Amino acid sequence: MATIIIDYTYYPFLQKPEEIISIRLPGLKLSKIINTPGSPARSRALEILESIISKGRIKPSRQDSETEVLAFHALLTAIKIIGDKKLAQKIAVIYSKHSWTRLREEPLPVIVSIAKALGINTEIAKKPVKIPVGAKGKTIIYNVKPVVIKLKDYLSLLHRLAMDPKYALVNQILDKGYVYLEKELFTRILEEAVARRIMRIYDEIIIENPDEYSGFINDVKNILEKTGWFEKQKLTVEIEKTTSGVIDLEAFPPCMKNLLNRLVNGENLGHHERFAIAAFLARIGMDVDTILEYFKHAPDYNEKIARYQIEHIAGLRGSRKKYLPYNCDTMKSYGLCPIQDYCEGGRNPLAVYKRNVWKKLRGKGGKKTNNNPKKAEE
Repeated sequence: MATIIIDYTYYPFLQKPEEIISIRLPGLKLSKIINTPGSPARSRALEILESIISKGRIKPSRQDSETEVLAFHALLTAIKIIGDKKLAQKIAVIYSKHSWTRLREEPLPVIVSIAKALGINTEIAKKPVKIPVGAKGKTIIYNVKPVVIKLKDYLSLLHRLAMDPKYALVNQILDKGYVYLEKELFTRILEEAVARRIMRIYDEIIIENPDEYSGFINDVKNILEKTGWFEKQKLTVEIEKTTSGVIDLEAFPPCMKNLLNRLVNGENLGHHERFAIAAFLARIGMDVDTILEYFKHAPDYNEKIARYQIEHIAGLRGSRKKYLPYNCDTMKSYGLCPIQDYCEGGRNPLAVYKRNVWKKLRGKGGKKTNNNPKKAEE
C-alpha cells in the first residue's frame, strides 16, 4: 500500500500546534513563539490576516508546513482573544476555499484520508458506480462515483448546500446506508467540513493568560485598523439597523430586479432562479403571503407547494434555517447575474440591496417601504 502524505501547508487545521512544538521547539508554548517579534510563525500569521481581509484570499506560503500550522493556530487564538467571531467565520470560509483549490487536485486516497481526519465516515468504493451519460463514437462516457460516505455524515454536511439540487439526496446513489459520490461533489462537501472544523477549533480555544500574547495582539489590531476591518463592521451594524424591515423595489440589485420582473411577466423560472428570488425577498423582510403574490404569476403556480417551499426557505418549516440568497459568484456561475462586473456594496445581492437602501435613506432622512407586488423599476 502506497504511503499517503498530507501537505499541512494547505491543511493546517488538521494538526495541533502541540504536535509541532513538542518536536521542533520542545519546552516552549505557542504564546512564547508567537509573541517573539520576527518569528516566522508570527510574521506568517500577520501576512495571512492582511491577505484575508484586503484580498479575500490566503497569500501563497513560502514557509514550511510546521510554520503554517503554528501561524494558523496563532491567528485563531488572537481572534478568540479579541472576541471577533465574525472575523473567525470569515477566516474559516477563506481557509476552506483555499484548501479546496488544492484538495480537488489531490489523489483520491489523500482526499479520503483528509476526510477521515475531519471525522467523516468515508471510503473509496470497492465497486465504483458508473453511470452512462453519453458517447463519443463507439466509446461510452461514464459519470464515475468512486467514493462512499455514510448517509448520516452526508446529511450533516448539507446544511448550507441543501437547496442546491445537485446535492439533494434524491439525486444521489444510496446503497446500504452509504451515498456514492463523484470526486468533484465530494471535495465540495469537504470544503464545508473544513469551515466547520475551523470554527470548532475556534470555539474550543481556551486562553489562560491573554497577556502572554499582548505584543502579537497589538500587531493584529494594527492590521485590522489599517485594512479598515473595524470601520467596515461599524458600517455593517449601522446599515443593518437602518435598513431592517425596509422593502424598496427600487433598491433591488440588477439580478433581483431581473428575476422579479420575469416572474411577474409569467415566465417559468428554473429552480435556482426561484430559490434566489424567494430567499432574497424573505431575507429583506417580506412576508410569505406577499411573496406568494409574486409567485402567483408563475405558469405552474400551485399555492400549497409554493407556500411550503417559501416557508421552508424563510425558516418557518423543517430545520427552521432561514436561507441566504446565492452570493454573486454563485449567481454568475448559474447565469443569473445580468452584469459583467460586481455591484457596489458587496458580493451578495442582499448586501448590495442593504447598501442601496442605506444610501437612499441617508439622502432622504427617512424610511421608504414598498410592499406592493408590482414590477421593480428597470
